[in-house]
Amino acid sequence: MNAQYVNSLHAVKVQALVKPTRSISKLLLEEDRLERFALSTSGLYLDLSRTPVNLEDWSRLLALARSADLERKRDAMFQGQVMNPTEGRRVWHSLLRASAPPSHEVNGRQEISSQASAAFKEVQETLLRMRAFCEKFHQEGKITDIVHVGIGGSYLGPELIYQALRKQPQSVAKNEALQVHFVANVDPYAWDRLAARLNPATTLVILASKSWTTPETTLNSQTLRQWFEKSGLSSEEISKHWVAVTAKPELAQKTGVHPEQIFPFADWVGGRFSVWSAIGLPIMLACGTEAFDDLLEGARAMDEHFQEAPLERNAPVMMAMLCLWHQLHLGSQSEAVIPYAQRLARLPAFLQQLQMESNGKRVDLEGQPIQLPSAPVVWGEPGTDSQHSFFQALHHSPQAQAIDFVLVREHQSDPRSLFLQANALAQIEALSLGHPSDDPHRHYPGNRPCLVIVLEKLNAKCLGALLALYEHKTAALGWILNINSFDQFGVELGKVIAKQFEPLLQNTDLAMPNSMNRSTQSLVQKLRV
Repeated sequence: MNAQYVNSLHAVKVQALVKPTRSISKLLLEEDRLERFALSTSGLYLDLSRTPVNLEDWSRLLALARSADLERKRDAMFQGQVMNPTEGRRVWHSLLRASAPPSHEVNGRQEISSQASAAFKEVQETLLRMRAFCEKFHQEGKITDIVHVGIGGSYLGPELIYQALRKQPQSVAKNEALQVHFVANVDPYAWDRLAARLNPATTLVILASKSWTTPETTLNSQTLRQWFEKSGLSSEEISKHWVAVTAKPELAQKTGVHPEQIFPFADWVGGRFSVWSAIGLPIMLACGTEAFDDLLEGARAMDEHFQEAPLERNAPVMMAMLCLWHQLHLGSQSEAVIPYAQRLARLPAFLQQLQMESNGKRVDLEGQPIQLPSAPVVWGEPGTDSQHSFFQALHHSPQAQAIDFVLVREHQSDPRSLFLQANALAQIEALSLGHPSDDPHRHYPGNRPCLVIVLEKLNAKCLGALLALYEHKTAALGWILNINSFDQFGVELGKVIAKQFEPLLQNTDLAMPNSMNRSTQSLVQKLRV
């Protein structure tokens, strides 16, 4: 870790502790405040002006980002260099939506490596196969329901995008009656409730698992296969209803999936960054190939902005720096995401995984304990629903929390849309500026940071840009913190320990291990049937 980075980080930490609290209402009076902290890119408008950051704070944050070598690391990621050192992997999800293989400068000339050329070719071949499969799927028109089985990044992105785009007139699939259902939880109730509404003869199953060994996906797939078998369909007939999306196509083929119905992706595609890959197959099937292409185009536009814009006008970098500042200055370990669009109801859940799985780390790249908060708890619900639940705490709690408002430009011909937008603006105003009162119960202190993102439309292009914005924000924050945002070892330990409990719960005659503490033994006994 270089001395310049250490000194810059120390300067930011010291500056963040400076209290008197910076007044957002006063900062908004600065003549060039909006010009400095608002920008339009890729179909999005961002107003980042409503934060307790003054010009001195901003200068120190920019110095920190530069001393963290953020620009070089960004370029290395796009070029396909190994950016996940603990697993020795590239981080190349940008290639999934690229229009050409990335080049790099050699002796003053731009060259494309054989590795980049080969990887780009593989991505394009999979996209062509996906499009051909979709065309055949809709020509046959036999399927009424798709069951997408996955967990984490294998389903959160597809579910979010499907809900957001499923009835878009400009991106509707040929089969308008087609429904996609997402099965992630292994709780039997989740599948049993859905199965009662489905016909095996008109249902397609997509199994999405990067490793093809994900326990939850494996268990759910076994349940679905039994459901097909009980319906009387032959093995050959069942195989026509079975599609695999995985980085281990050879394992999928061994379990009986026909090679023509296996859609691979590379091991450098991280689960939470994978919706642009074959993991997005249900989106293409349900919303159309044009919509999927538009999704990639929107993300690609944000990629170009992230690569080309200077740090002080770079939307993902600006959001990353503000995220760090809010945690340090406010002492907040929380970041609310409030989409004022019901179709974006799953956005907070998607961002929970993206940001918390990526940056929820305890050590830096050198393996040393980090001294900074790394990943705020991401949470939220759509407005205006949430205004009648947790907004009380956002307004009046002594601990201020940062809030991302996601708005969509809508025609105001419908009074409900007008009401929705008016409430979004009102909450942004009230939370950031407050409202004084002599009655302490009715006093609103304000000074709550509000980052506002407005989508030009809730279409595939703008949605792709929005998700890529948060992807790059996450990576930029990780580089600023000197951590690896691209591994996730924190999810593994529980899986290992669970295997020890399964036989104890299944066989009530098994004795408890002597090494197990009494509290755990008691819980096992309570759960035994």
